[in-house]
Amino acid sequence: MFKDMEKALFNLWLEWFVGFCDADANFQVFPKKRSYLTKEGILNEYYNIGYGFHIGLSIKDLPLLEKVQTQLNSIGHIYVYSHRDEARWAVTKKTELIYLIETVFEKQPLLTEHQRGRYARLKYGVLNNFNRVETLGEYEKFIHTNYVETNIPDNYYTSGTAFDNWILGFVNGEGCFYVHKKGHLVFYIEHTDKQVLELIKTRLSLSPNILDRGNRNSTRKDTYSLTISSKKDILAIRSLCENPLLNKLEGQKLVQYNNWQVNT
Repeated sequence: MFKDMEKALFNLWLEWFVGFCDADANFQVFPKKRSYLTKEGILNEYYNIGYGFHIGLSIKDLPLLEKVQTQLNSIGHIYVYSHRDEARWAVTKKTELIYLIETVFEKQPLLTEHQRGRYARLKYGVLNNFNRVETLGEYEKFIHTNYVETNIPDNYYTSGTAFDNWILGFVNGEGCFYVHKKGHLVFYIEHTDKQVLELIKTRLSLSPNILDRGNRNSTRKDTYSLTISSKKDILAIRSLCENPLLNKLEGQKLVQYNNWQVNT
């Protein structure tokens, strides 16, 4: 019975973790130039393909990274960069990447278009031993091929705990709770994936429109934002965050939330 409860709690956390990865994880695929001399003395070049999974956070959230690592069989390595106020969990061994694929991302879906594409590419490369190309052109072809295989069923968004926990994980990475200078509570979230914000808005029956923020920081993509401050919408966010059947916000985001909600 204890093992069943432990498994159920892990599954709730896993649903949360995938949302957190949609916000903060980095699925890396990169070329590494190599060269060798043939018997004829000709220098030939090729490229090895490297794969990695990383999550970088403020050093204040080092305990959160340590918890994530522990939850996932202690794989990977945590690097602390005190001069940058940053901590990073990195998974680069092939066996550990396969563990992540099988234990996490094949159990619960990523939802943002960007992360779904990057994960699918990493998965394809790792599982198919795609480790070398002869030219950068071959690498570019690999990078620009769509490897996303499955669509997400509609009932994912409306049944069970999966989507609600995903929202909490995504909020953990991208959301912001603050008190307006006039004293009322505000929740703000901004991202490049408008559809995901629309899904959150629909699920929680939030009133405001999604705003197009444009390319404000000279990044490669436009961003979109959702700001809520009405009592009805704040109650919806609080009901989600304080639902005892769901995984909680974690780390410094939970501290921020607790400081925020005491102002109601």
